[in-house]
Amino acid sequence: MPFLRRNPEQVAHTAPFGAAKLTNHPASTLPPCTRDITFAAPKSVSVLMALLPPEDSRLGALLTGHEAALANVLDWLDKEGAFALSGPAVLDCRGLDTAVVQHISSVGQQPHLHTHVLVEPTVTGVDGRTYPVDWNTLDQVLVAAGAMYLAVLRHNLVHTLGVTWTRDHHESKWEIAGIPDTLMTRWSDTTCALAAIPQTQAVRPR
Repeated sequence: MPFLRRNPEQVAHTAPFGAAKLTNHPASTLPPCTRDITFAAPKSVSVLMALLPPEDSRLGALLTGHEAALANVLDWLDKEGAFALSGPAVLDCRGLDTAVVQHISSVGQQPHLHTHVLVEPTVTGVDGRTYPVDWNTLDQVLVAAGAMYLAVLRHNLVHTLGVTWTRDHHESKWEIAGIPDTLMTRWSDTTCALAAIPQTQAVRPR
């Protein structure tokens, strides 16, 4: 069974930016070779999050939209990317064992909504035995998983907040229309890390 599956730990999303601290999980609490796959919202979403006061219901809707998109992707990864290795054979399994840690700021303490999905290196096969994760298969579907996350997030925020989306002229990414370019530039930092995880992989497709 997953050890924190779909139970995101939010780090002070109502605190002023610059005051929120990144959560550092002691290495002893995580299995060896755990991988960190990071799903990050577009910068305009993080800027909007920073502009909304804590008591505004739209802030809750924004965070819920992000979490719902992530849950959708995790369900899909269980079906399409979760397989076990037994010698040369690839076996079906009961899904990935993951924990999720949600941050609302970058390492530089700028607005940056993202979630670390910590994937354990072993899975439980349908026979009940423990096997290594087939990382090759998982790697092959991660690009699609990132695109799915962003598509579902856009859909969720259109439905709940009524935002419209436009292509960024510089990087051809989808961003919320009407967010000032000055804030996007001022809060451009998107670096993120978990100190206990030496190897990270960011999923931010265009």
